[in-house]
Amino acid sequence: MANDTLDRRGALGILAGLGGAVASGGSVLLGRSLAAGTPAAAPASPMAHLPWPYRQVDPDAAGQRAFEGYQKGHCMYGTFEAIVGTVAEKLGGPYSGFPFEMFIYGMGGVYGWGTLCGTLNGCAAAIQLLSPNPGPLVDELFRWYENTPLPNFDPKGMKFKTVQSLAGSPLCHPSIAKWCEASGKKAYSPERDERCGVLAASVARQCAMLLNAQAAGKFVPMTALDTRTKACMGCHEKGGPMENMRSKQSCAPCHSDETLSLNGHQKI
Repeated sequence: MANDTLDRRGALGILAGLGGAVASGGSVLLGRSLAAGTPAAAPASPMAHLPWPYRQVDPDAAGQRAFEGYQKGHCMYGTFEAIVGTVAEKLGGPYSGFPFEMFIYGMGGVYGWGTLCGTLNGCAAAIQLLSPNPGPLVDELFRWYENTPLPNFDPKGMKFKTVQSLAGSPLCHPSIAKWCEASGKKAYSPERDERCGVLAASVARQCAMLLNAQAAGKFVPMTALDTRTKACMGCHEKGGPMENMRSKQSCAPCHSDETLSLNGHQKI
């Protein structure tokens, strides 16, 4: 019994000693941390803060790089890597260590779902990363994409003749459908595959021009919202009598007068 009591007292003494040592060590570490004026943690990487420093990107070179990048990782990867990869090479580490392959997910409107065109998705990500005021650049790029016959830049290495089409939307699905209609080719044809690579080149090139213009203090929005969409937004967007929609997209071709009339909507 006496031995048990001694053993318990000894164990408690050891635990108390360990507790005191831990407390003492913790106080020393805390003291050092407070003395340094910062938490005991690794310094933040320059990559943790936005925007990244921007360096002028040659638009034609960016277009060519996006076309070649498309062959490796499809549309979103192609445009993002063309812009950010070029800047990262000029800045060096840790920017050059960015995991560009993460943007492969954007292919075909996010793994073939036909939503936001991957070329725009990649450029929007690049603009967010590199621009101190990204919103106006994204708006301009998306409206340009909706309203411009594309592709409008021919990179080196093309096998087929360019056929332009007007998407009328920033979405992958109508963009491809309109091109198939204009070209007479199928959505899974080699011609369509190359067309999306050439489209990546065109969009990356335009993105580089917008970033360059903003960096030089010369950015001026050039593409305005069309009259029909303005009329729709006056009723359906924020402050309108219905206010049941949130979008900056052009209403046509998804909501034509014909389709609207089927639901009893007044003609615009």
